[in-house]
Amino acid sequence: MKVVVALAVFSIAVVGGWWYLASGALTAEPASTNIKIAVSLTPLSTPLFVAQQQGIFAKHGLDVEIVPCHGGVKCAELLQTDAVDYATASETVALFNSYHHSNVSILSSFVRSSNDLKLLALEPNDVDRVADLSGKKVGIVKSSASEFYFDLLLISNALQGLDVERVYLQPEELVNALLSYQVDAISVWEPYGYKASLSSTSTVINLGTEGIYQLSFNLLTKMPRLIPIKQEQALLAALSDSIRWIESHPVESISLISQELGVRPQQVNWVWNDYVFELSKDYSLLSNLQLQARWASERNILKGEPIDVRTLVEPNR
Repeated sequence: MKVVVALAVFSIAVVGGWWYLASGALTAEPASTNIKIAVSLTPLSTPLFVAQQQGIFAKHGLDVEIVPCHGGVKCAELLQTDAVDYATASETVALFNSYHHSNVSILSSFVRSSNDLKLLALEPNDVDRVADLSGKKVGIVKSSASEFYFDLLLISNALQGLDVERVYLQPEELVNALLSYQVDAISVWEPYGYKASLSSTSTVINLGTEGIYQLSFNLLTKMPRLIPIKQEQALLAALSDSIRWIESHPVESISLISQELGVRPQQVNWVWNDYVFELSKDYSLLSNLQLQARWASERNILKGEPIDVRTLVEPNR
């Protein structure tokens, strides 16, 4: 398993106001508080579930309630309605929330993957490559990594003008839409890709390209940040300890997240080696956000003045 743990320095690239945070901020004194975190039901969220189940949050003086949700879009909605204090989501979701609400901040990324997104089709649909989607329907989660990944595949195949109907669905609706032939393909993240392969009586074809997009999963908060600084530092320290536990206990981690998601361990094993667990907020995150901001502007998804993505990745306190 590719796991990298930031132990000594939590570094941030210095780009026009960028900064770095020394590891002292990750070793805060325990503080007693009640924190609600909206957590997406995906193996990407393993550090949060491990920290809860292994008592790591409690060790750092935190009383954390995990609020499960289907996908980062739903988690971010809970954050915006003040139902939770933090939410897990991709950088794409963070970008769109920043545009619509101007109050989102990425506290830290905690995992990245270059193979979590898939563009899936069924063999009977006679779709063997992206170009075959001309005149067909593709299931997508609007304003999410699902949509960005699909457009990135179109661009990489020089098919920006492809005549395709986008059918916007909730994450949990995508697999059924594909298997019932309501759509011809779906752009989806794990564990839904594996669920499609497991549930389909037909061969499932991945039209995507591994490595074309590096997804990051992040802990989002709202501005102004109301959680006291020591408690926020304790939260980061707990996630750092959780990642260390994952590194030392890969089999137990897979078993734990499988139980939380209600899936077979084989399903998590299928994607586990694609994950790099690490607390980070570096230049690659900024570059990814800048790329997606340009994409959203060019597609006229986000109108008006371009977003200054640096405001999304503000210094920890």
